[in-house]
Amino acid sequence: MGTQSNWSGVRERVIAIELAGRRARGWSRPDDQPVFEPVLTAAEIAEVEDQYGVELPEEYRTFLAEVGAGGPGPEHELTSLRRIDGQWAWVWGTHDVPLRPDPSGPFVESEHWRDRQASTLRAAGYEPTTPDEEDDYYDDYLTAFGEAGENLWYLDRVRGAVQISDNGCGMTGWLILVGPHRGELRDRDCADNPPFEPYADAHGMPHTFRSWYLDWLQRRENEMDAAH
Repeated sequence: MGTQSNWSGVRERVIAIELAGRRARGWSRPDDQPVFEPVLTAAEIAEVEDQYGVELPEEYRTFLAEVGAGGPGPEHELTSLRRIDGQWAWVWGTHDVPLRPDPSGPFVESEHWRDRQASTLRAAGYEPTTPDEEDDYYDDYLTAFGEAGENLWYLDRVRGAVQISDNGCGMTGWLILVGPHRGELRDRDCADNPPFEPYADAHGMPHTFRSWYLDWLQRRENEMDAAH
């Protein structure tokens, strides 16, 4: 696997812009620095990939190796990739609950989500009824799988992707790990069953991890320049 660097100077730029923003708001002592998680070694990244049986998208792999395994990022902060009780998992902010993606199948876009639900139900010997306009086949999952239905309904929806950012107010960003859109990002609102919407660049093309992260950084720098 290649490990071509795409991240020269990015860590320093992020620290500078975050520190400038904190000082402008009076939040920062002179020695207070924005915190990145430590970078991961090639061996540690290989452990993550072996544990989950998936190759991480290349731009994210190099970010882990050169910038950090978590830290400031769109639009609030990145989830942090850490070893917890001997297993690798992503952690959201100060939350102690590890996020462990399920890479057993491809991520399914919002318009195809009900088809995946129906397939899961039929594989369990249950014929789907009529989906709810907001909750899709949620009630059928509860009927077919009992108490496990709620968790399975959620896990089916996020299979093949990992929550990669906390965007504040319950909104989240997701990195696709498996499927035809591997390496792209999706935005999710804070409703009970919101769709996953592609992050797009200025030309309407789907963001990859690198373009998404650098676009955020450039916007932050432009905002700081405009304020001065």
